[in-house]
Formats: sequence, C-alpha cells, structure tokens
Amino acid sequence: MGRRPEADAEEPVLILVDSSVWIDYVNARRGQAGDELDRLIQEGAPLVLTGLVVTEVLQGLRRDHLSVARGLALWPLIEPEGFALYVGAAGLYRAARQRGITLSTVDVVLAALAIEHDADLFTTDSDFEGLRFAGLKLWPFREGAE
Repeated sequence: MGRRPEADAEEPVLILVDSSVWIDYVNARRGQAGDELDRLIQEGAPLVLTGLVVTEVLQGLRRDHLSVARGLALWPLIEPEGFALYVGAAGLYRAARQRGITLSTVDVVLAALAIEHDADLFTTDSDFEGLRFAGLKLWPFREGAE
C-alpha cells in the first residue's frame, strides 16, 4: 500500500510522481502507469510533486488545463531546499555523463530532489534507471509488467 516492497511496514515511502505518469493519468486512453497512479491515489499513498512536474504536465495540455491544475494542486509540493541541490544536480549530470547517460537539466534536478527527500521517483522514463548509482530509488513499476 504505497510502500516499496523491501521497506519497513511501519515506514511510508514518499513517492515523487514524474510528469510522464501524471500525463498518462490524465490521458483519455490511460495506460498502465496511469492505472498504477490511480491505485496509489485510492490507497492514500504519500504522493508528492514538484513545480517542475506541474509545469511539464500543464505545458503539454491543449485543453482542460485549469481542471488538471486544480487536481494537481491537491498534492503536496516538495521543492529544492537551497543552492546545494542545484550543485548536486550538476554533479549528478556530470557523473551520469561519464557513464554514457545524457539527461536533461529538468531530469537531473528532479532526480536530485528525489534523492534529497529520500523519495521514490515514479516515472515511465527509463533514462532514470541509470541513476541508481547515485542513490536514486525508483518506484517499482515497469510498463508491460503484470
């Protein structure tokens, strides 16, 4: 119920939901990620988002953006706690690049934010898999897995 399988049963896992999942959730033809998010919402899982995710979700909508914005506003926001996060995100970018992983600035900031808050990142973007070396935890969801 909103917990990483190996996590202690007493300790809820904070789940930072990426824009890829929210977009699937609001899509008229919802996929597996949207269904998983719906399940987590129904279970009352500790879901959070960040301003970057809100921006990414809303900028891609052609209609009904105000309704989606009102829905997103129901969830708590986590934001960078200072300058150090951005320095860490830049370091994460360089370390990933040395391993042959190229990410956008938004993605490395999102990953650094998840790491800073000890949150699982729920995403459909496979690029984040390569950041486990830095302590990034991903919500155990794989598209196509049953």
